[in-house]
Amino acid sequence: MQATLGGNMRSQSVMLVYLLVALGLISVMTAGAPVASARPARTLVPLIYVAGADADLAAANRSFADPMRKRGFTVHVFTYSPAPEYSPLVTITGNSKRLERFVDRIVAQTGQRRFDVVGVSQSGMITRYWLKYFGGDQHARKVVLLSGIVKGSPYQAAWVRQGLCPPVNRRWNMPARYRSVRITPGCYEQAQGSTKVTALNTPREALEGIDYLNVSTTLEAEAAPYQQNFMAGPGRYRNVLTQDFCPNDPVLHSNIYALSSVHSLISSFLRGQKLQMRCMVAAPRGAPNLRQIPPLSDPPVDAPFV
Repeated sequence: MQATLGGNMRSQSVMLVYLLVALGLISVMTAGAPVASARPARTLVPLIYVAGADADLAAANRSFADPMRKRGFTVHVFTYSPAPEYSPLVTITGNSKRLERFVDRIVAQTGQRRFDVVGVSQSGMITRYWLKYFGGDQHARKVVLLSGIVKGSPYQAAWVRQGLCPPVNRRWNMPARYRSVRITPGCYEQAQGSTKVTALNTPREALEGIDYLNVSTTLEAEAAPYQQNFMAGPGRYRNVLTQDFCPNDPVLHSNIYALSSVHSLISSFLRGQKLQMRCMVAAPRGAPNLRQIPPLSDPPVDAPFV
């Protein structure tokens, strides 16, 4: 299957590059158009951004927090601790506990008790454990999950089946006491089909009293297939493919939080407006578009992270 997935990924990459070149999209892969200032932040619920595993505070401020502030939102950024014991390969719920303390500090400092929350990739799972087990449901009004691996990570699931999670080449930033552990707690906490993820999603994926927006892309690779980023069952949620709004916007797992069109979608949801995306790239009727690239049915085993 690895060879098949690799070939699938290479074919997808070739098609993507071809279309990007043909449509002149490469220059907008990681940056969006400037955003005019929106209504004053005091009219909106403060926003907590739970940054992804690959983003430090400065990167999060540049790529997500700053554009959302320009749209009128007050943004509090939560990031992974650099301490090895909080590596997402070691613990997801340990970071959910840190998120609980982070929110408690904001509540104590500002008196604000209700927030909107945005999580991306692994931080979507951190957010959902916080919501269910660490009091987050008492603070969250609306929650946006960007490629939030709702059903659990296929990578950790594959590694667990192989009996070594994470694999040897992913253990360099782990505490010494975990390097000889065959399967870490963090793997079980995010592996698709594990008892931990099953419990997280039982009896319902969408908690009562919270409005969710689950966003994914047909170009999803690191959390493929894209459907695993969507919710099912009872609850108040919308599952959105970015290509259904903007067929030519090159939204990938690795840049979904950084693009202005995605920011506009999030803004419309948090403001209670009709969902809309201000597309970065036009999609002329009848012209080739990125929606035509077949989505992956399985994740490529050599993708860099999830």
